Amino acid sequence: MPSSFFQPNFRTLDLNLLRVFDEVMAERSLTRAARNLSLTQPAVSNALRRLREALGDELVRRGGTGVEPTVRALALWPSVRDALRSLQASLAPGNFEPASATTTFVLAMADATAATLVPGLVQMAESDAPGVSLRVVPLTTRDPRALLEAAAADVAVGYFPAALADMTAREQAGEAVSFSHQRLYGGEYVCVMRRKHPLASGRLTMDRYCNARHLLVSFSGRPWGFIDEALAALDRQRRVVLTV
Repeated sequence: MPSSFFQPNFRTLDLNLLRVFDEVMAERSLTRAARNLSLTQPAVSNALRRLREALGDELVRRGGTGVEPTVRALALWPSVRDALRSLQASLAPGNFEPASATTTFVLAMADATAATLVPGLVQMAESDAPGVSLRVVPLTTRDPRALLEAAAADVAVGYFPAALADMTAREQAGEAVSFSHQRLYGGEYVCVMRRKHPLASGRLTMDRYCNARHLLVSFSGRPWGFIDEALAALDRQRRVVLTV
């Protein structure tokens, strides 16, 4: 069907697709566009597919070293770029000046994480942003997105495997994701017991671990945690005899 027969409905058009289109046109590369947008290449490809279907035009074709735009894409791009820049200029906050800022930042994290990060953050604030205040609140969930959406915290620091998996799946499907994430540091979990505990001697196997009596620290009060989720994926289960 000729492209002239396509009449895209602006009311139902996902404007995030235009951001992807703009980045692809600027880079002439799906790989570089994905990197700049913090998306996967399949997510960028899927976004282009949806925009092609909405506009009835191929938009870009594979070239020698990247992609080549169609005539329609070249005609459309200046208007899209100008509109995006205008919107960004209208919505973007003013530049953050640490030395003169008087902002209070709310950070959600567990006690162990706070013990690792907060001393350095306080030292940095005293040196570079003396007017800034930090407020640390308990992190009581493995999925902090609702907390951030409600503006109950500015940043959540923790281990969120389920939330990250869902965000990655949405990005790969070309859906808009309202949150960004960054790896701060790595660590490992250890199994702690008293010196004369039965598990303290001999090799700690999965069977011995699961058959032991476990203590669970649960901020939510639920009698399972991410360790139990990991065990369930292996079709295993431990016995939690005390939850605090």
